[in-house]
Amino acid sequence: MKVSQIIWKEPNRAQTPPLHIASRGQRFSTVTGVWWLDEFRFVANHRNGLRIALFDIRALERPLAICDIPHLTDDIAAKKTAENSWEIAVSGCWDAAYSLYQMTIADSIHLHRISTVPHTDKTFCHGVAYGKEGELCLTFHTGSNPRIVIANTTWQLPEPWGARDLCYDPGSDKYYAVAVSQNPKRTAYDTANTSIWELDSVQSPWKKVKEISDMHADTCQIHQNRLWIPDQNADRVLGLCLNDTRPTVVVKTECLDFPHGLGISAHGILAVTSYGNSSITLIHLGQIQ
Repeated sequence: MKVSQIIWKEPNRAQTPPLHIASRGQRFSTVTGVWWLDEFRFVANHRNGLRIALFDIRALERPLAICDIPHLTDDIAAKKTAENSWEIAVSGCWDAAYSLYQMTIADSIHLHRISTVPHTDKTFCHGVAYGKEGELCLTFHTGSNPRIVIANTTWQLPEPWGARDLCYDPGSDKYYAVAVSQNPKRTAYDTANTSIWELDSVQSPWKKVKEISDMHADTCQIHQNRLWIPDQNADRVLGLCLNDTRPTVVVKTECLDFPHGLGISAHGILAVTSYGNSSITLIHLGQIQ
């Protein structure tokens, strides 16, 4: 597989401390989320650098545009609103539920914040995604009211599971969510497990379909009928076959260092953000069987 890497370093403007992932060790929270806009361009967010940026794989030397974020973020998502315009959402961690941005790409690039939506309670918002009808979906993984929200419908997963992120699969018309049993901490802890959840419709409950021991996954994306998730505990990405008819794909490269977020373009380029080296790794998956 062809692999390339973008290093995106920013000062730790948020002055966040390093956090541990189980007994693996500690890392700072740097480049955290990524979302493809088209076959060439994607947006990413830098957690402790408090920035959002636009990148183009045809010119990887530097971001094409950068904008401030007023709070910590963990995830990013975008939806097209016009021919050259996108709405971009970032999760708000403890500080807010989420913030929305507007970006237009024409002769010049205009990227600016539209609004920041405050919390209704003291709960940590980790994941953002756009659903079946273009509605914003949120995952609140810890705090006073951990929950998953799609439009006006809310679910709670059973303990100890805290949802980190979700995605919608047009092929199966289902939603998938990834959850973990332990949150990152300031000191080492024994282990963390990851579970995968499936939702048939907004009138149904979430159903746990898979549990993986000794793994910490923070996001999920669908590509070629596989659910792709990163593993901070083992510096890898897994492609899980949704109907269990094919083996799991394991992607490992020395570029991955506490991988946190991922996105896959329509042409099969896997973009993975790594906290450990403040990078975005691009991996050409090709036709995975």
